[in-house]
Amino acid sequence: MKITEQLTSAVSQVGDFMTLASKDVSGMLSVLNDLLGPVPQPDAPSKLEQRASAAGMIDVIRNWQVQDDAPPATEAEIQQFFTPEELTQFSNETGLSDTATLSMLQTLLPRCVRRRALHEPFAPRS
Repeated sequence: MKITEQLTSAVSQVGDFMTLASKDVSGMLSVLNDLLGPVPQPDAPSKLEQRASAAGMIDVIRNWQVQDDAPPATEAEIQQFFTPEELTQFSNETGLSDTATLSMLQTLLPRCVRRRALHEPFAPRS
């Protein structure tokens, strides 16, 4: 990594910390729900399931759907599930650095998938 990239990364991380941007999940959830489409209906494949199937992640999604406290997604799972353009969209719309965006998605995606399976609104933990 070049020195300018290291400096940019460090400044982004400090900015995320100083603004507490990583604590505000409302913007992230809005973009996430837009990408995942409507809440699934019985006997109708959802946009979420179609995306998971195309990414070869249907078993992962099914696991998240049945676990109350699923572990965070891995970085590889997030990068497999979302396109680079979508990850950039998350960063742009939330104002988070790429690192903070990835970290938040790792936590939020499994929990959001579970809530959608239960047809419950997503309420972040306090």
